[in-house]
Amino acid sequence: MSSANVASTVEREAAVEGGAVTPPFRRWRALEPYIYLCFLGFLAFEPALSVDGRWLPTLLLIAVFVPTYVAGVHWQDKRPKLYVACGAMATLAIVGVSFQLNVNATMFLIYAAASATRDTTVPRAVVVVGLAFAILAGLFFVSDFPLPFRWASFLPALLLVPVIVVTQLLQAERDRHNARLRLSEEEIERLAAIAERERISRDLHDLLGHTLSTITLKSALAARLGSTDPERASKEIRDVEEISRTTLDQVREAVRGYRRSGLAEEISGIRKTLETADIGFHVEVEPVDLAPEQESALALALRESATNVLRHSGATQVRAALRAEGSEIVLTITDNGQGGGSEGNGLSGIRLRMQALGGTFSRTTEEGTRLTVRLPMRTLPLRAESACQP
Repeated sequence: MSSANVASTVEREAAVEGGAVTPPFRRWRALEPYIYLCFLGFLAFEPALSVDGRWLPTLLLIAVFVPTYVAGVHWQDKRPKLYVACGAMATLAIVGVSFQLNVNATMFLIYAAASATRDTTVPRAVVVVGLAFAILAGLFFVSDFPLPFRWASFLPALLLVPVIVVTQLLQAERDRHNARLRLSEEEIERLAAIAERERISRDLHDLLGHTLSTITLKSALAARLGSTDPERASKEIRDVEEISRTTLDQVREAVRGYRRSGLAEEISGIRKTLETADIGFHVEVEPVDLAPEQESALALALRESATNVLRHSGATQVRAALRAEGSEIVLTITDNGQGGGSEGNGLSGIRLRMQALGGTFSRTTEEGTRLTVRLPMRTLPLRAESACQP
């Protein structure tokens, strides 16, 4: 993001208060330019110390300067007009010193430099300081004021112009940095919201896809058995009710982000569902140490593969194996179905989950379908409660 865009963001945030109480820092930033007008009191030194008390030229200079300065404050975001106001202030300094109206008119250069470098950049700050020093050098050598008076009036401008410009530059850089931080935080929040929506979408897809397929299968079976085997039909309906209640709890957990699918529980549920569809299910699970998020991801991969078998494959046999291979945990699911087909949302969700855990996902469809999931092995010692058993 460019400095101009960041600066405009700062200006928008400063302008939008929505009627709320303005923070003390914002109030100070709004009043700060006007508070500095008190330094115009230095212009009173020369008429106060002079014999004839030449107050009129000084008052005229101030009368022209104040509205010019106020206009410059209001034109901070309108660069051409701002530079016109700053040029007018510098011109007042040149006129005041050159025509011996007030040797302390060099103060106007300080105001001009401060106005021109609010919300500034390094190149602009260098140009402003260079112009101010060039004007001061020219006025110093053309002025007819006695040398002690000249040094007394020129020294504050020589010292304060670079100090004020550097201070303004540091403040502008800090404002831009804070604006970038706020934009970064907003972007992080936006990406986190997108990631959370995608997570909920994947979890709901995996949950509802498998569950609705199971409910459809069992409901159709109960309808067929209603007249020939009422007892079996009643059992299937009770299973449908139990699955519906369990799924409702899982959906609530998925939305809250607390869902943790147990691998053993998932295997048991898949076995019952496949048996209802007369599909054989054989599983081999070695004791492996799984983190909760790994176990949940593997359980969802199993669930999605079983859902695809029910919906698309036409398979009669499904085999699953979980084992350790070197530094990896490997889960394979194979079926003897027709294979083929494209990778849908469910399989894409599995791929994203495994990538988020540092693993990989692959799929082959030459002879049936074979899904392979690989996750990095945990380095912690094996814990009995985390070891999965079939």
